[in-house]
Amino acid sequence: MKRPLIYFQELNTWDKVTIGLYLNISLGLYFLYAGSELVEEKKDILFWYPYGTQLFLYFVNYRSLRNKSVYAIWFLIGLFHYYFYLNLISDPLLEGVKVHAATGLRNTVILLSLFQVLRIVSLKIQGEELVCPSKSRTDLFEERDVTIIDFILFVIYIFFLVMLGLNFQFDK
Repeated sequence: MKRPLIYFQELNTWDKVTIGLYLNISLGLYFLYAGSELVEEKKDILFWYPYGTQLFLYFVNYRSLRNKSVYAIWFLIGLFHYYFYLNLISDPLLEGVKVHAATGLRNTVILLSLFQVLRIVSLKIQGEELVCPSKSRTDLFEERDVTIIDFILFVIYIFFLVMLGLNFQFDK
């Protein structure tokens, strides 16, 4: 049975575990960041933390993001990312050659929104939910054959991830 575009369900075990684990990892990384006096270590944390989140959401959690209850929680986490970005963007020590180390935090909400747009495009064009291509011809969870549309939408997401993170700066 196909679900409607927008639906709310209770969180399942997978969602509770991944969100709980993510929040614990975030707390640990926050304390590691706050306790570090090494600027390079802080830059590394600020690079890998948001990009790891954004890749995880598409590669592993794409199915859960269809549930608006789960999506709302991750969007709230994205808003916290944005809040931290606003607090860190004025720190000159975190400036890189072309990009500020905190820029990735800004992009979580943007990429979550892009995910939903790509999901709608997938549903409208091929009548199928958006999935993440894998090495096999099927997606990771649903065992649905991946189409060329799935692959193109995946490339668009990755393109935006890279473009937003590395090349595109908003005014501070």
